[in-house]
Amino acid sequence: MKLLAATVLFAAALAPAVPSAASGPSASRGRMDGCARPEARLRTGGQGQERNDLTSAQAATVELDLDQILDGLAQPLSGLTDGAGLRSAPRITVPVYFHVLHDGAKGDVSTTEIMRQISTMNASYGGHNGGANTRVSFALRGITRSDNAAWFQDPERYEGTYKPMLHKGGKGTLNIYSTYMGGDLLGWATFPWKYKTDPEMDGVTIHYGSMPGGSIEHFNKGFSATHEVGHWLGLYHTFQDGCSNKGDRVADTPAERDPSDGCPSGKDTCPSPGDDPIHNYMDYSYDTCMTSFTAGQGTRIHNVWKAYRA
Repeated sequence: MKLLAATVLFAAALAPAVPSAASGPSASRGRMDGCARPEARLRTGGQGQERNDLTSAQAATVELDLDQILDGLAQPLSGLTDGAGLRSAPRITVPVYFHVLHDGAKGDVSTTEIMRQISTMNASYGGHNGGANTRVSFALRGITRSDNAAWFQDPERYEGTYKPMLHKGGKGTLNIYSTYMGGDLLGWATFPWKYKTDPEMDGVTIHYGSMPGGSIEHFNKGFSATHEVGHWLGLYHTFQDGCSNKGDRVADTPAERDPSDGCPSGKDTCPSPGDDPIHNYMDYSYDTCMTSFTAGQGTRIHNVWKAYRA
């Protein structure tokens, strides 16, 4: 088992390097409500609930709290799905700290690869691949590198150890952790309403092989990070609550009963109007199929930001 060797490599990083510490089991702490985009399920079409999905009851409680917070804020967005509300929203620029967990050369992604991932996120949220410009962008502020075999091989087990040591910034700062994930995972995230109770655990974790040009077939254009950051900004899966009228709480994403596998053109699993949103970043389609957010999703991001991250 290797000792931690973490250094800040990006010139803009203002915080000191992480001190050396022996790796060890984290405190018993369950992963916060978030997403775990499962690679194997995407490839095989296997069923089963994704770990840490919100139940309908949990989502209803969150939405009630969100509505109450927004009622107390000045000028929440209108929620229009034609983009009018979104176009009036101030731009959000999110500072990003990127934490590379690696085992020697394994997983030690380059600064160039990290910059490509940030560029992919900016293109996704800027509407450059299709769909709405959400008026959200990301600015890389720093990179840390932690050469620790235990953390790299089992990032979920040691999450309670490395995150408090590496996490930087406050509620509006995005911490991304790249690492290896065994089994069927491509990534996970924490939702914004969990920040208050456990701020050091806030952030997004991605499989390093899902980054642009990575090794995971069908999932190597960097959209796993786009998807997980969507959760960090308050978006649900497009198939949240299935065909119920609540769905993902966004009016302009057609209802979807089941997550998509591959790129199933014409997939339509709910009786309400519209084919399933297989090209939406918040579905489970192949990266080659993902192209867009909707204006309604952009509006929701801004409202959630006002409530929890501003």
